[in-house]
Amino acid sequence: MPKIGFIFPSSHYLHDPFRGVPFTHLQILTVLDEYFGSGVDLRLIDLRGIRREFSIYHISECDIYLYSLYTLDFEEQKALVTTIRRQYPKATHIAGGPHANEFPEESSKIFDSLILRDGERMIIQAVKDFNDRRLQRIYNDPKAVDINVYPHPDRKFLPASVTARRKMMTLKKKPDLSNLISTNTIFSRGCPFRCHFCAILKAREGMPGTRFRKPSLIEGEIEYLKRDYGIQGIVLLDEIAFPLKHANAIAELEAIGRTNIVWRGQCRVDGINPEIASLARQSGCLALGLGVESVWQPSLDIINKRISIERARETIRILKANDIEVRLYLIMGLPGEPENILDLTLDFIKETQPDIVSASLFTIRPGTEIFRYPEKFGINKISTDWSNTMHLHGYDRPRPRLNFEYFENTPWGKSLTADQIVDNYLGLADALDRNNLSSEALNQSALPFDDINPLV
Repeated sequence: MPKIGFIFPSSHYLHDPFRGVPFTHLQILTVLDEYFGSGVDLRLIDLRGIRREFSIYHISECDIYLYSLYTLDFEEQKALVTTIRRQYPKATHIAGGPHANEFPEESSKIFDSLILRDGERMIIQAVKDFNDRRLQRIYNDPKAVDINVYPHPDRKFLPASVTARRKMMTLKKKPDLSNLISTNTIFSRGCPFRCHFCAILKAREGMPGTRFRKPSLIEGEIEYLKRDYGIQGIVLLDEIAFPLKHANAIAELEAIGRTNIVWRGQCRVDGINPEIASLARQSGCLALGLGVESVWQPSLDIINKRISIERARETIRILKANDIEVRLYLIMGLPGEPENILDLTLDFIKETQPDIVSASLFTIRPGTEIFRYPEKFGINKISTDWSNTMHLHGYDRPRPRLNFEYFENTPWGKSLTADQIVDNYLGLADALDRNNLSSEALNQSALPFDDINPLV
């Protein structure tokens, strides 16, 4: 019986790495558990919150170690493989995830086998092949999986305290809801859009846009979370919280509403109309985040966001009219920004009156259109220091730096300098702090035990 450990790295760059749930890890472990049953020994090796130099003391010996590779974690995961090979030299290392899809040749030099694109069918085949001593170097599923044929992720691989925690429903105007026992969930896979700053092209080749779970399965998973963990609220981590197709959105919102929980999530500005907003509120929706990204329409057009500033204004108005807290996601430093972008952004915020604003600094990551074709977007050079690809900045870190450089003259005209971009970002962050709009301040107060003296 092979022992299989799926490693989740430290997430050292996050203020609170336990606010999220390792859904990829839980999904794959659940699929293996359902298929092999007692024929495998499965465990999630959760290294969050552990200093990286001590991680090996928290890794038990396994026959197979699994990894889901993300750019921000790649250097840590490389180091883990090196350390584990010294400690447990007979072990096999299998990796998948976005970074493996974008850099299969580099990843193949580190790991024994790669699983590209959807992993459910291929991980089963890889474990079979391992047992038969014929593990392949590359597994690439040519067809998209139907996510509705697989069970929801089983939370048994995590302590209950990680799944069910307070201070997840952190709302600005309803602070009492922070005491609800809550968790993260995700009911879909993929995104139908191809924003040039975020779309992972290689992993999505041949894949359908967005695959949503059936409403009955969504309702069943929420009831499982209520029954087994006492969940009262959920945070939807889907790129788009409910389908953009009207009838499908209604069916999902009605299914969530039948569970009598409260929830928050995120959606596109063009996915909201008065009827959907009203039904979302009736279903328990308390807050929605909107990826507006920029208040400058030419920048939105350059990054292929496919929304309009006017539609963003209207969506904010509709949500506020339905008592749904509005959270804006904005990025400073996008291609095409004018010199007065900070003033324009502050004017937009003052006009639309969102409840919370999350400000990010533009970074360029592997797998994006901008990474692949930088000159098309006026980019002169991109740093491959993957540790500097975190959009968010804050929590007393030093002055941020860009991981790229614009040409002085770009397809849209003269660019802003790196110092101007960083100054604009810090100016926005400072204004948000002064006006009690900062998501950073809200998240800093959301540690589950911040009312307890850790030294006592």
